[in-house]
Amino acid sequence: MNSGNADTSIPAFSIRKLIAPIVILGIAAGIVMALLNTQPELKTTVKEPVPIAVRAVTVMPDTKTLTVMSEGNVYPRQEAKIIAQLSSEVAALSPSMIAGGEFSKGDVLISIDARDYEIALSRAKANVERSRAEYRFADSELMRVQSLYAKELASASQLQQAERAQQVSDAMLKEAEAALERAEIDLERTQIVAPFDGRVRTESLDEGQFLQKGGAVATIYATDALEVRLPLPDAQLAYLDPTFAQTGRAPIDRDVAVTLAADFAGAKQTWQGRLIRTEGDISQRSRFVNVIAEVTDTTSTEGTRLPLGLFVTATIEGRTLDELISLPRTALRDDETVMVIDDDNKLHFRTIEVFRLGDEEVIVSAGLQAGERVCVSPLQFVVEGMAVTVIN
Repeated sequence: MNSGNADTSIPAFSIRKLIAPIVILGIAAGIVMALLNTQPELKTTVKEPVPIAVRAVTVMPDTKTLTVMSEGNVYPRQEAKIIAQLSSEVAALSPSMIAGGEFSKGDVLISIDARDYEIALSRAKANVERSRAEYRFADSELMRVQSLYAKELASASQLQQAERAQQVSDAMLKEAEAALERAEIDLERTQIVAPFDGRVRTESLDEGQFLQKGGAVATIYATDALEVRLPLPDAQLAYLDPTFAQTGRAPIDRDVAVTLAADFAGAKQTWQGRLIRTEGDISQRSRFVNVIAEVTDTTSTEGTRLPLGLFVTATIEGRTLDELISLPRTALRDDETVMVIDDDNKLHFRTIEVFRLGDEEVIVSAGLQAGERVCVSPLQFVVEGMAVTVIN
């Protein structure tokens, strides 16, 4: 045995371990290549963009009656303060002389102690009778002296004295008659009579109270008509009958209807009135003008009387115009632009003429044709000619 040379040969089983994986990898690679060579070619396709869905309305010009909204408080058309014209004691009060009391024209509201004024009237009548007698005597005396003077039986000075006496007696008679008229007026004023049908707003007097001449004792107002002052921006006068802006008055050939509404007594109440005038000035600060509505039928459709001081909302009938187009507010892109959809369902920008812009509606007077479609969907990004799908 040769022990000096070591055995360097590789065992056969080790070689097999190394070759086996290589063979497997080669077979796998061949299979992959074969599959790749036999796979059909894949075609890439580019999808067309889907048109965005929008809603649209069809343009339909129409005749429209505009309305103008406002609000204000109810106040009396006619109001008066009762002022004592004489100094005396209150003798009697009408049962109506309380706050809220109702009365009719000609009713005696207040009676004051008339005894002093009755005496003054009697004296004035007596003074007139005396003055009238003196005048008759002076007049007849003048005629007698004139006759004597014509016969040269009376002097010129006697004639002058007779003429002067007649003139003085005539003046005294006129003065006495004026005093009688004053006494009659004073006696008439001892009864304060209602000048119109109305109600008492305020009062501050009792029976037995002494009234000073010139003192205000009550405030009354007429109930035949009430008014409402309604502030409007001066630009909104363009929506009313042109007569209001031109003359400040309502047109003479028709009434301009106003509907007043308020929540009162636990229910919605409505009253009908008419616009009658504008006030003469415009507020320099707010540029508002007040228009006045008059209500003559003060009972609501629900049977409730219109109370003084009530805060109401008013719907005013405006002008009636032809060929106006109403669109939802969302149709307006900016101040004067909408998007029109053509027959190919493509969007196009269109400049229009806005007649009136509201919170939910825009009224167009020019720029659109009947039958055209206008996009009303609020789109953020839009380009000219963009394709859309109309879903309504």
